[in-house]
Amino acid sequence: MALALALVARPAAAQHGARDWTPAERTVLGDFSRVSAVATTPDRVYVVTPTAVLLWNPLVQHWDPPYDPPEAGTLGRVIGALADPLDNTLWIARSDGWVHFSPELRQWDSGVVGGVRDIAFDLSDPVIGVYLLTNGGWVTVPRVGGAAMPALHPPARAVRPTSVEEAIQANPTLQANSAQILLDPHLRDVRYTSAAQSFDRRGWYVGTWGAGLLYLQAGAALPQRLTFGLTGDRAGAVFAAPGGVWVVTERSPQSDAAVTYVASDLSEFRTITGSSTFGLHFGQARQLVGQGAALWAATDAGVARIEPATGRVQLYDEGRGLPDSRVFAVTSRHGMITVGTAHGLARIGDSAGVRRLAPDFADAAYAVAVAGDTTWVGTAQGVYAALPGQQGLLRPKSVGASASLQVPIVGLHFMGDTLVALSQDQLLWRDPKGGQWTLGPTLSSLLGRLRAFALDGDGFWIGGDRGLAFARLKTPPLRPLINGENPGPIRDIAVDAEYVWVATDSGLVRWSRDAIRP
Repeated sequence: MALALALVARPAAAQHGARDWTPAERTVLGDFSRVSAVATTPDRVYVVTPTAVLLWNPLVQHWDPPYDPPEAGTLGRVIGALADPLDNTLWIARSDGWVHFSPELRQWDSGVVGGVRDIAFDLSDPVIGVYLLTNGGWVTVPRVGGAAMPALHPPARAVRPTSVEEAIQANPTLQANSAQILLDPHLRDVRYTSAAQSFDRRGWYVGTWGAGLLYLQAGAALPQRLTFGLTGDRAGAVFAAPGGVWVVTERSPQSDAAVTYVASDLSEFRTITGSSTFGLHFGQARQLVGQGAALWAATDAGVARIEPATGRVQLYDEGRGLPDSRVFAVTSRHGMITVGTAHGLARIGDSAGVRRLAPDFADAAYAVAVAGDTTWVGTAQGVYAALPGQQGLLRPKSVGASASLQVPIVGLHFMGDTLVALSQDQLLWRDPKGGQWTLGPTLSSLLGRLRAFALDGDGFWIGGDRGLAFARLKTPPLRPLINGENPGPIRDIAVDAEYVWVATDSGLVRWSRDAIRP
């Protein structure tokens, strides 16, 4: 029998740096709308996506945090999955092998087998392990680990994954109402990929490519969508709100821009996508703040006012008075919204009127912060100030006297009455008494080019192209999280009492604050 078999199964090794983080300590949220396989047990539903395994608990109607495989690509080329009838662990068949996952142990094992076409268990002898049907015949993989071996005989009482065709035969409404079911909010087609009957036989779980996991109760005309995760993977801005965070995901070839509320315990994902025709009118957001019951986003098409209660979105751009529609920064203070654009500053008041600040200033404003009647501005040449009645910006004397302070500023925050700025390399801050500016230690040598920071007590969480770390004004990075512990360059950071939320190019990371704070 000519079979391409792995001699030894390989246990997966941790890839997330020095620590093997638990899902409660580190959770990566992205677009889980593409489902490859579904499998059911008495107390869980396994949902296999290209990047993670999700667990839905039907008894308490709750999602567990996603389980990331230790190696990228582990969940590619999936053709089916089954729950082990003896211990309820998950077996995944790939076209080129298999993956075995135990959520209790957080253990991943895998092996290579050529030309896999199906997966099965033999109920007459479940102890033997899992069967894989290959182009050369049946092979078995022992559940205790080891290489795949040619099977002595095919499974006598085979249990295989339910095909989509079998699910449609059992539930004709999936076919009859497919035109309504298989459309996303922006009228793009999706497709069924997999199905499994619920363990209590009261309904069916259906995986789709584009609409996530569906649950069709027996006798129902339309399935319920079991929403989990974001609508895209590129998270550009995040804002901490009561009970969770709001995050903006960017437009991509696979998805439109969206604003999603993520509950801290992952019990709720509520998404605003704009109109079905035009979406949200913007492609990406760089910063997100709240004022009253509204959110304000600095976007590539203007500053967007978003009403979470109604989903209504208003866009303020050049046509409504902004000096430029490319908005880099937004801040809320005393009922007013101040924005920094690619060509100057503007303020939006209670009456929604837009007026220019320091109208002679026409360069890029990358960061803004307001204290009293002073608007502090981060520019390509350092920190400046805009004062009432002044046509241009004023440069603090200490900044003008030091070339090391005349650097691009990407963020501004107040720590008490101390103004702290973030450059691409380090922190710098202003003494509120004497007005002198001080440079902190270089942080970029470890974290890469710095992009974002967020206040947390006596220090800041600082994110760059290579990682995240906590730092005080005069300290180097403390307990840095690098080497892939964040899945991509960091765009924005938000902090609440329990979590540090990190927006990256490859998803939103929820870090347990207790687990990572020095």
